[in-house]
Amino acid sequence: MDSTEIVGKLSLLIKRAKLAADLVKRQKKAIRILAHYDADGLTSSSIVIKALRREGKSFHLSNIKQIRNDYIEELKNSKYELIIFLDFGSGSLEKINELEDKDVILIDHHQKQGEPGPRIIFVNPVDFGIGEDISSSGVSYLFARALDPSNKDLSEIAIVGAIGDAQIGSIGKEWGLMGINKEILQDAVETKKIKKTKGLRIWGRGTRPIHKALEYSLDPYIPGVSGSESKAVQFLKEIGIELKKGAEWRTLSDLSTEEEKKLASAIIIERIHSKHENPDWIFGDIYELLDKKKVASTANEFATMVNACGKTGKNYTGIGICVNDLQSLEEVKKILEEYRRELGSGISWIYSNPEATIKKEHANYVLVGSKISEHLISNVISIVSKNQDKVLFGLADADDGVKISSRCGEEDVKKGINLKEIMEASTKMFGCEGGGHKGAAGGTIPKGKEAEFISIAEGLLSSMKSVFLEDSTEKNEEEGKESNINNQTDKDYGSTETTRKGTAGRTKGTESSSSSDSKKMERKGLVQYFGS
Repeated sequence: MDSTEIVGKLSLLIKRAKLAADLVKRQKKAIRILAHYDADGLTSSSIVIKALRREGKSFHLSNIKQIRNDYIEELKNSKYELIIFLDFGSGSLEKINELEDKDVILIDHHQKQGEPGPRIIFVNPVDFGIGEDISSSGVSYLFARALDPSNKDLSEIAIVGAIGDAQIGSIGKEWGLMGINKEILQDAVETKKIKKTKGLRIWGRGTRPIHKALEYSLDPYIPGVSGSESKAVQFLKEIGIELKKGAEWRTLSDLSTEEEKKLASAIIIERIHSKHENPDWIFGDIYELLDKKKVASTANEFATMVNACGKTGKNYTGIGICVNDLQSLEEVKKILEEYRRELGSGISWIYSNPEATIKKEHANYVLVGSKISEHLISNVISIVSKNQDKVLFGLADADDGVKISSRCGEEDVKKGINLKEIMEASTKMFGCEGGGHKGAAGGTIPKGKEAEFISIAEGLLSSMKSVFLEDSTEKNEEEGKESNINNQTDKDYGSTETTRKGTAGRTKGTESSSSSDSKKMERKGLVQYFGS
């Protein structure tokens, strides 16, 4: 998709956001908001409620796991005339359409099932073919800017949500925000909320002692170091990095360039020894937070804090730190320590219990039972999947059955794998629900149906790969025919050199123009849509 096409589609999405903003401006009574409880849902909530407060609107917010029938029944009978759904709802349109006498704004980035009814303003990039590289917090930011262009300062929260929703590329040193997220990032840079640098992607860059940062490093995972304070201390001593300067503990941000290189090399070596698939995937963009130093030094750290609050049921604490309620900070620190311990414990359990992983032809399936919480399985699988050579499914016991979380890499997606479709189709066979994205999806199934699910998933994966191979073969055959025709044309008319030079010149010119357009669109932020 070239830059002109992206700009056009983004304009349509923003036009939809402005319709939602106009509806809010006309609303005189309190607004009901239901939002997801993870990092993306909490940051989306924070953006929307800050924007509504600035408009003088009253509201009632609830952050929940999923939209259930009883919630819909409660909303039907409620006094609220306008209901806003954030970071979910696209897969529950049939239920939400039952709110026939209510106005609804649905802000989301997930794939939809069904069509929204006449009183639903559906603000979702997938409706315009731009579902990648923007999370619900980003869409919420577009909505906030549509309410008032001066809400540009909320871009920082949108970036935190994007990172919390794993909206980060994963190709070696290019680990960073892309597409529309990059435009939102530019808004955050211009408002002096974020500074972008490059470095080691280790949590606690400016807030933790180095040895504690390594102990709690889960992504990237450092074999033999992550999860152990004593081993982290030993590791640093062995490579000659001082832990203290005087009486003060040193942080990663205190390291010299040479020390950081030394540390990076040592981490890569440990990952190579443990046969990690991508041992050098430890670098990336660092998004330094310029006005939240008391809370976190980087957007990555902040996103982890918010996610920890959501996954431990402390939703309002997570929103509190997003809206600058520093009284919540001490509580967040306690929540975060427990969250990271549980996360690290879950990752270690998977690595220490290889028998729990069922290895099939097309995917690996980790049956964790009750060893990992249903609220944490998606985070654990997301991290572990980075060291897998196949699609990865995690199955954990849940209150309503078995929670499934799945992940695959960009290369798998390019080869035709669509986890969203797999989770939708497989869970539907059990009368349950599933959905998500091509590379990350989840759902539930009844307990005792794990083996049946694995069989279904393997069949669907096999089918997807077969279709991809057939399409690739046909494409190669067509390209071969076209090549033969071009060669024959050159031979017949005797102008091979001229034709090739002309084609090369046109191709080069096209690429240059496209690249130029792309660069013009990037680094501008959203000024062309909302003004400065």
